[in-house]
Amino acid sequence: MSGKTERFLVTGAGGCIGAWAVRRLLDAGVEVIATDLNEDLRRFRLVSHPQGEDKLDFVALDVTATKAVADLVAERDITHIVHLAGLQVPFCAADPPLGAMVNVVGTVNIFEAARHAGRPTGVVYASSGAVFGSSSYFSSGMVSDTSPLLPESHYGVYKMANEGTARIYAMDHGIGSIGLRPFIVYGPGRDQGMTSGPTVAMLAAAAGVPYHVKFGGSVLLTYAPDCAAAFIASARAAMASGDAVCCNVPGQRVPMAELIDLIERVVPAAKGLITSEHAPLRVPALLEEPTLDGLVGGVPNTPIEEGVRATIEHFERALAAGLLTPPGQK
Repeated sequence: MSGKTERFLVTGAGGCIGAWAVRRLLDAGVEVIATDLNEDLRRFRLVSHPQGEDKLDFVALDVTATKAVADLVAERDITHIVHLAGLQVPFCAADPPLGAMVNVVGTVNIFEAARHAGRPTGVVYASSGAVFGSSSYFSSGMVSDTSPLLPESHYGVYKMANEGTARIYAMDHGIGSIGLRPFIVYGPGRDQGMTSGPTVAMLAAAAGVPYHVKFGGSVLLTYAPDCAAAFIASARAAMASGDAVCCNVPGQRVPMAELIDLIERVVPAAKGLITSEHAPLRVPALLEEPTLDGLVGGVPNTPIEEGVRATIEHFERALAAGLLTPPGQK
């Protein structure tokens, strides 16, 4: 099923992956309803530049409002749901009850809406590499799609709960779903959260200002447009499955020092501007071969050199157009 026969709903469309998912669907001529709690479309404008937003069908939606979610899915005849609405690690740590409402209850509401939609609805939702906890729990720091879930944050616990929710809705109601676990997403639009540092460093280099990344070691980076493509493909695959599957999202592993060297090669004038801590993140950065490719028929995994160059060039155009300000400036 593709094109005119599909109608996608993207929650969390104001975020980085959501903005890219909406942009990719629009570019492919697929009907899409973009939703978020408020109409902050700056990331969509950024990833779309220099295209406009004239084709965007936006609906303000609070995913914690059970009836509103169900009504929208039913009334708009949604065939595929890309569920990305959620609060990130720092916000869940600061307000755990709110984090649980948005991340857990919001996801339950998505599955309830799919259950009562009156037509088959494929669901893909954002889990996270945070479900695995520290890399120290795993031999050589490597994880697979089926590694034990040992989260060390409220955020990780909420994402683990969502994977359980998906499994029960498949068991009890035959709702097919795929939960995707990104690790560190980078690219235009990634400006928030604990692991946005590599992307902010690229923006700083494009703007010619210093920036210090607050972690080091090796990181597993997924280019944001690739991540969005994985979510779209997974929504289509989930529709026919009737099962609940969870997959790690492929990426490119790179030491922070090499990433900084690469940024400096793309922007020679930024040499010495970008620095980082030596201490690594505790999250895993090594994946056994994810099963996602076979499940959805292949997903893009842009080489790190190509993704970094494209991101910096995008930032340079956006800075020139006044869509962005350099890091540290309001």
